[in-house]
Amino acid sequence: MLRVVRKLIVGVLAALGLLTFVLLSTIMFTIFILDDLGPSSVAAPDKMILTVNLDDGFVEGAAGRRLEGLSFKSQTTLQDAVIAIRNAADDPRVVALKANLSGQALGLAQIQDIRDAVAEFRAAGKPTLLFSETIGEGIGALPAYYLASAFSDIWVQPSGTVGVAGIGSEQLFLKDFLDRLGLKGSFLQRKEYKSAGEMFTNSEMSPASREATEALLESWYDQIVSGIAETRDLPQDTVIALIDRGPLLSGEALDGGLIDHIGYRDEFETALSGRVGTTDSITLGRYLGFDRDDERPEPEKKIALIHAVGEITRGGGAETPFFSDAGVRSTPMSKAIRDAANDEDVDALLIRVDSPGGSYVASDVIWREIKNAKEKSKPIIVSMGNTAASGGYFIAMPADRIFAQPATVTGSIGVILGKLVIGDAAEKLGVNFERISFGESAGMFSSVTDFNEAELTRLNQMLDATYADFTGKAAEGRGMSIDDIDKVARGRVWSGSDALEVGLVDELGGFGRAIDYTKTQIGLAEDDAVWLVPYPAPEDPFRSLLRALEDGQLPFGIMSFMRAAAWVSQTLTPVFGEYNALQRNSVQLYMPPIAAN
Repeated sequence: MLRVVRKLIVGVLAALGLLTFVLLSTIMFTIFILDDLGPSSVAAPDKMILTVNLDDGFVEGAAGRRLEGLSFKSQTTLQDAVIAIRNAADDPRVVALKANLSGQALGLAQIQDIRDAVAEFRAAGKPTLLFSETIGEGIGALPAYYLASAFSDIWVQPSGTVGVAGIGSEQLFLKDFLDRLGLKGSFLQRKEYKSAGEMFTNSEMSPASREATEALLESWYDQIVSGIAETRDLPQDTVIALIDRGPLLSGEALDGGLIDHIGYRDEFETALSGRVGTTDSITLGRYLGFDRDDERPEPEKKIALIHAVGEITRGGGAETPFFSDAGVRSTPMSKAIRDAANDEDVDALLIRVDSPGGSYVASDVIWREIKNAKEKSKPIIVSMGNTAASGGYFIAMPADRIFAQPATVTGSIGVILGKLVIGDAAEKLGVNFERISFGESAGMFSSVTDFNEAELTRLNQMLDATYADFTGKAAEGRGMSIDDIDKVARGRVWSGSDALEVGLVDELGGFGRAIDYTKTQIGLAEDDAVWLVPYPAPEDPFRSLLRALEDGQLPFGIMSFMRAAAWVSQTLTPVFGEYNALQRNSVQLYMPPIAAN
């Protein structure tokens, strides 16, 4: 009887599994077919308003579709947003740019990328309008307003506020808390500014960390103030006074010249349609699907676009429609660079870096691949996003030209290594560890005991060698002497504008500027069209689903898992994110944590 019941249950589950597979396959196949028959097969309107929801934010890289919630749609990439707005500036069918913004979904460097694109659109003589229910509600939102100020016509709802209230950084220090638990952070660093481990070893900021953080925030603040003053045609002293009074009520912001109108969304839409003579709004994604309305020939040259986004780690990684290994994996990243360099149809490589660093060995693998790629005599250009620090800067160093936005967190040329020691805590809890080992250094990386003198001597020698290697390669890449590179290294982070002054980058500018420059290096004019080809090429989502199912990667309770994973990540990352990156028993090129509101 039990055997019959068991067979019946197995049969039911198998039938449900087959039904689930067929249903998912049908849904995804239908979506992809409709996608292929979507925007590109529909004629573009003769007159349209390009619309962007800035509250949704943009992702770096060309991430494929994932099962996010119940939606198969992936977030718009920053690169697509920049390209769409720049293309629309020259497109006679696009009569205006409309945006929605209430919060801050982008980093400062990404904000500057969008501001640059909006500036190009405005320079074409077309109106740029933004509506906000509130720019921050009960919180400071100066970076969000900095983005809004790029638009020529800003509307805010009567009940809304404009959260211009300065910027600041709050850093967590756990030493005293860990002492109470019998835990100890034991970290070694090269050099004094390499402060990623200080949250576990210090009760407060070190003088070096305070110096670097203050300089970075001051640079950001100056950029924000000058940017607002320029686009709103206000004296900088007036902008600073308004920020010091903030957050502002909508009426106060209007009187101060920070916004242009107070009104509700329906009033905004009515005014916009009356101004441009159409209500036909087109999203970024849909607009990019339309054919261009010009007589220019098809592009003849190709630029390989490679993304290095997230923490840098060794090896490969698995990617399915359900899961994707976040970060920069040395194996697929190196292969993408190698494939692009060897492709005879590719004329140049453009690498977009947005990374706080990670494994020294993994960074070195990627560095070597870029060096090898240069032997193909193809221009290799790096465009930096919000962060290109430590290992993120390491992989950028060999490039022919490095672009950074003024706000890009840059540099952090230094090394860190360490562990969290749990021995005293275990003793207090009555937990005993017995070790059997062979070799004097067998317990070096054990979390039960701290480093002894011999181990510290050996580790310091390793860190010295790694730092010398890092600075030597930085000096080579930047054409500087070892002494000069050491003055701007020592683990210090710089804003992009300061990094330009000390020679760590070549030019200030975002993704759009990097594309224009790369064109000139392959014999094109800046306004010529060019193919941007992602490397590696995105896998067909339907085939990816089939592969995942064949490999047994379809998880049970996927939605519950995703929600739980998101909650865990949101809750624990602020405290343990940096420690997870450092606690790998390997030398790390990692930047210190900086949080700005």
